[in-house]
Amino acid sequence: MSYRDDDAARATRATELIDEIARLEKAKLAASAADQRLETAKRELSEIHAPVSLPAPPPEARPGLVVHLLVFGATAAATCVGYSLLF
Repeated sequence: MSYRDDDAARATRATELIDEIARLEKAKLAASAADQRLETAKRELSEIHAPVSLPAPPPEARPGLVVHLLVFGATAAATCVGYSLLF
């Protein structure tokens, strides 16, 4: 035996449960979107903080033509003086 009030109570409770499920599903979707945004933000932050490679140091300056000519001239002069003293 069922009463009319039981049917009305069941219908009301079913409507409440359907509304609650809808709210929970919306909250679940919002949380999923928030989780995706969180992962995207973390990825972007890691890209920003990625170690930046420093530019390569400039190569050491090699002696130029003037230095070579000075060394050659000094060597030639020393050789000339050395031979002059020996002979």
